[in-house]
Amino acid sequence: MTTVFEKFFGEDKVPTEPDTTPTKPDEKRIIGKIIKVADNGWGFITSKEIKFTRIFFHWTSLKQDTLNFKSLKKGMQVEFTPSEVVGKGWRAIRIKVID
Repeated sequence: MTTVFEKFFGEDKVPTEPDTTPTKPDEKRIIGKIIKVADNGWGFITSKEIKFTRIFFHWTSLKQDTLNFKSLKKGMQVEFTPSEVVGKGWRAIRIKVID
């Protein structure tokens, strides 16, 4: 009787070791400064590492261990992971206030 794994992988290809592939590859964290905070939950950050660009962020991108969105102010320093969205530009994710 063949097992589900054997049906899926083939009899000679059943995995015997756990998958140790990291779920998150090394993420580049950069420092920036908030340049705009809108009342309806979004804003922009600027950074020396991504020059001449306003980096969009949404309140849902704030890490849980940082300030809430209503406490954010223009000029605060933040650390974030940049993510480029095709056709839309840069977005900041996993934002943490460091100021």
